[in-house]
Amino acid sequence: MATSSGLGARLDASPVGAVFRWLPIPVRDPRFWVIQALVLGIIAGHLLLEQDPYLAAENQFYLLSVSILLAPVVYAGMRYGVRGAVPTTLWALLLSAPEIFGHEFATQMGILAQFAILLVISLIVGLRTDRERAAAEAAKQANQRLSRLNATATAVAHSLDQAKVLDETLRAKLDNTARQVAWIELLAGPYSPEVTVIAASQVQVPCELDDEQRGLTKAACSTGELQRGSGEGSAARSAATPITSEGVVVGALGVTYLNGPIPADEYRVLEAIGTQLGTALSNIRHHASTRDGLAALSIANKNLETYIELATEAQEEERKRLSRELHDDTMQALVLTLAQIDTATTQELPDAARERLAAARGTLTETLVNVRRFCRDLRPSLIDDLGLVDAVDWLVTDLGSRTGMASGLEVHGPPTRLSSRDELLVFRIVQESLHNVERHAQASRVQVRFSFEAGQLVVEVTDDGQGSAGLGRPERKLHDRGFGLRGMNERAKLLRGDLVVESAPGLGTTVRIWVPTD
Repeated sequence: MATSSGLGARLDASPVGAVFRWLPIPVRDPRFWVIQALVLGIIAGHLLLEQDPYLAAENQFYLLSVSILLAPVVYAGMRYGVRGAVPTTLWALLLSAPEIFGHEFATQMGILAQFAILLVISLIVGLRTDRERAAAEAAKQANQRLSRLNATATAVAHSLDQAKVLDETLRAKLDNTARQVAWIELLAGPYSPEVTVIAASQVQVPCELDDEQRGLTKAACSTGELQRGSGEGSAARSAATPITSEGVVVGALGVTYLNGPIPADEYRVLEAIGTQLGTALSNIRHHASTRDGLAALSIANKNLETYIELATEAQEEERKRLSRELHDDTMQALVLTLAQIDTATTQELPDAARERLAAARGTLTETLVNVRRFCRDLRPSLIDDLGLVDAVDWLVTDLGSRTGMASGLEVHGPPTRLSSRDELLVFRIVQESLHNVERHAQASRVQVRFSFEAGQLVVEVTDDGQGSAGLGRPERKLHDRGFGLRGMNERAKLLRGDLVVESAPGLGTTVRIWVPTD
């Protein structure tokens, strides 16, 4: 290998090297020189055999070497094409020249005719080899370009970055072995301004498009069809294809060949890339639209949560005000009325009047008890004074005393006080659950369970009533339910907790809530 390299270096520096650089002869390939050595051996062998007097007398023997030379010439043609076959033939003719001119004219013509045939054969074999190799190289380049396009299409399809998509598309379009300029121009749209991206291979990237490129781009965008530029004869050097997204032209993709005219198959490739790019841009715009919609929905949802929280607080404030008014005004008036009735009954009255006053006193007493219970329902002072557990214990005891239903409260773990807001929200959920049991469950037993665990409070309200199908999580199918479950679910969200309702026909209902305590 070192000898071959040294020989190639000496040939490059010699006058012969100038010829080799002009003619694409494979002088750096050692196998080419092996073929030339074989030719030299055939010619030398022929000259040695000619020294035999008997063989020298045979005129047909002069054509033997030319026939044998067919083997290295054909091999050179199959190996290197025309650039190997023709130099090998000329090399054989050059080596045979002294011997040819040593014969009679008729013999010289015969040998030269054989060499002419040999040259024609070398051209045929060499040209065929060159064509096959050119076709194979073109197929290889097409496959490489297709692989590059497929890889780029895959990358582009999974990318939602418009700048990256445009850059990758231009990279896939450019051929690094040719002098080209490629560009993409996107029209202004709802999610992007007008964009022009230019790239080039083997030349400096131009700052802007020239007049022809701008004209082709404008025509492609306006007509929605591929546009070919002008060139020498009918060969165009520039072309632009529209980029269509969901049936609407959003821009154009173009290319300019600086070495020569655009290949015939390049137009199909250009249109295919434009189609891929249109699909990618459609995905990007759908993503942008979805992202904006989700952002707006998130803002609306946050506003709704804030509104619900404020409405809940306002509702509690209103309940507190009503409870205070009932306690300070209505209950005091009822107590005063009872005192007046008691005073009246101490006087001398007819029996009928006394009975009526006693009936009125009973009604007022019952009304006073109900008003006192309403005040506690509206704003239980037990929560502020003793805490959540005692307030729920009062709820359970009151339900059992009023309905005769077996009711109880279980507490597991050491009780942990929550904030006044959170305790009130949990109390309302339990209160609403017990009201549902009283009104709809037709139950004979209800049990409330508090489990104070590490970092959370689990509250369960379980009854043995008739149950119901299709409850599950309250946020599902709420349009089929009343406001009770809706309110419970919204309060659970305000607690940053999770509410689940488990129910089945004939198996009762369990309302379970998880509340973080950290």
